[in-house]
Amino acid sequence: IAKIQRNYKESIILRSSAIDEDGKIISNAGKYDSLIVKKKEFNELQKKIEFILKKLKNNLDEIIIQKLIEKPEISGVVFTKDKNTDSHYYDINFDVSKKTDLVTSGKYNPSIKSLIIFKNSKKIPKKFGKLIKIIKTLETKFLNDRLDVEFCIKKNKVYILQCRPLLGKRKKINQSKINEIILNQEKKFDKIIAPTKNLFGSTTILSNMSDWNPAEMIGVKPLKLASSLYSTLITNDVWALQRANYGYRNVSPNVLMLDMSGNTYIDIRTDLNSFLPNDLQPDICKKIINDSIKKLKQKPNLHDKLEFNIIDTCYNLNINKKKYKFLTKNEKNEFIKKLRNLTNKIIDENFLQKDLNKINLLKKKIDELKKSKLSHIHKIYYLLDDCKKFGTLAFAGIARCAFISKSIFDSLLEEKIVQSKTIHDFYISLETISKDINNEYIKSLKKKNFKNFFIKYGHLRPSTYSISVKNYKENLKNYFSNNLRNLSMKKSHKFLINKNELKLINRHLKKHKLSFKFHDFIRFSRNAIEGRETAKLIFSKSIDEIFKNLKILAKEINLNYKDFEHLDINLILKSFSSLEQEKLKKLLIQNISKNKKSYNFSKNLKMPDVIMNKYDFSYFYENIKKGNYITEKKISGDIIFYNKNTKLKELNDKIVLIENADPGFDFLFSYNLKGLITKYGGANSHMAIRCMELDLPSITGVGNGTYNMLSKSKKIYIDCLNKKLEIIH
Repeated sequence: IAKIQRNYKESIILRSSAIDEDGKIISNAGKYDSLIVKKKEFNELQKKIEFILKKLKNNLDEIIIQKLIEKPEISGVVFTKDKNTDSHYYDINFDVSKKTDLVTSGKYNPSIKSLIIFKNSKKIPKKFGKLIKIIKTLETKFLNDRLDVEFCIKKNKVYILQCRPLLGKRKKINQSKINEIILNQEKKFDKIIAPTKNLFGSTTILSNMSDWNPAEMIGVKPLKLASSLYSTLITNDVWALQRANYGYRNVSPNVLMLDMSGNTYIDIRTDLNSFLPNDLQPDICKKIINDSIKKLKQKPNLHDKLEFNIIDTCYNLNINKKKYKFLTKNEKNEFIKKLRNLTNKIIDENFLQKDLNKINLLKKKIDELKKSKLSHIHKIYYLLDDCKKFGTLAFAGIARCAFISKSIFDSLLEEKIVQSKTIHDFYISLETISKDINNEYIKSLKKKNFKNFFIKYGHLRPSTYSISVKNYKENLKNYFSNNLRNLSMKKSHKFLINKNELKLINRHLKKHKLSFKFHDFIRFSRNAIEGRETAKLIFSKSIDEIFKNLKILAKEINLNYKDFEHLDINLILKSFSSLEQEKLKKLLIQNISKNKKSYNFSKNLKMPDVIMNKYDFSYFYENIKKGNYITEKKISGDIIFYNKNTKLKELNDKIVLIENADPGFDFLFSYNLKGLITKYGGANSHMAIRCMELDLPSITGVGNGTYNMLSKSKKIYIDCLNKKLEIIH
């Protein structure tokens, strides 16, 4: 104590350094303590040292005394390898809150960010240059390239606060191959962003969460069957055909979704062009696309909100208030006029009903194919063709109508033409598929007869495009609660509107030269929103039938159907007319082997959600607001919200949901958890470290919105590798 008082003229931090702490196999994260001692409290030193000593059991255990770095500009943690794949990336979790403990705590931290840097990258953000140089020295010094290093930066000086082994599996990964892929991606991207003859816009951006959202639908690193099905059914040509049919610009033959070394992205320029009215003047089109891409470059976080914040794709009642500074007054009026004409046409000419009819026709065609005696390959061919013509094409149109409905509803509310209660009452009056699934399941559970439930919903699965994920019929017990006490029937309410409010709305619709009245609009909106769910329900039946036929084919030629996850569906389509079974088997094995190899290596590549320039392949800031996924596993099961009243025996084989990710919850790991989800906490929080060492599937820091939805859920599905989280029930 005398030595501390003699050597430190400022506040200090006392850190435990126990023999069994931060080992190569077990971290014992959170077991020991670190305490701050302010200079003015040095008379408290003995008490605080004794507090730490109580947990230290080995004579070789120590206490480290460090100068307390107060209010650093940056503080955080560096992982010197990817925590899940052991790939060659630095992962820097940091914040600028001037607090040194928020990144490693499980507390709410709105300022946390993550920077990913490929280890061979020649470009590193300037403010982290010194840090990376020091990290490389530590890797050499400890003969260990898998480290977990706490740091802070103050006045351009880097302080290393702690260095320990990063737990997890070591793998041999070809770093030079990653380097080669990154160089090829940079060259490919340079070609993609160049001007192209039949699209407006001088450049483009790639996003994995924009229109048709591949990250959500098939995952950030989809398997080949999923990505080839998705592109065949939607993003190759169907999406563009639907928009052209509705009066938007025809952008064929451009495809919407691009594959970048196993990661799927939406080409934003192609997407934006497809939202332009087909009779809009070229000069106006060019200005709109260039301005939209400019806006997105300034605010890339809006990449999943293109139609709400970047480009207008239909008429609504506050569109005239938008400034459109990049257009002249006449150009602005012309653009708004074309959007109004387009919106009126879509609603007046009943495009919606035509698409709803197509969905009903698809239902009949699926039943006919099921009864037919065609070969499995023939059935797959026709199922895909029918699904495109009558399923996904119709679904795309119905979804467009549903978006137009929401846009007009939102503008009515923003302009204070309707009350929020009116819109709320409309939405709770809808007869949706999700309500019916709930109610049909409860009826079936009471009768102990699920025949009707399986006929209507047995084909659904948490990951629509994954053949290895079981559908509801195959895995009912794991997807739905068996306890009637936890379930309640969901009712729809009748929608009524005040006559005076109705008159006001109709007056405004007429003023804006919209050709429909509010009752017509309500009917349109109801059909669109309810129809969107019905359309997805029906076309997903086609996909389930495709999977059934693929499974039969796999059995006939003695292959494991789960390997078909790596099959390119186009190979089946090409074999529609000519190949013998034995030859087909050989081709399938070759195709699966090649795609499996590519997929397994693609897991080692880290890619951003948005790519704006070629250097984004070497380093990028990662969006961690959606949570930090740990392990590469897929799980589904019951979710249990833990609080002080929870019976601990109920935790076994459950996915546990907790708010804070602090050491006080370590007792949870004494139970056989299926997974763990926390509201707060970063990639280096205590709970994240513990889940890494236990190889427990988990998501730390999902945030308030997702946490609240999960707390009301009963069954969920998690795909950690693809960063997918789905609520089943």
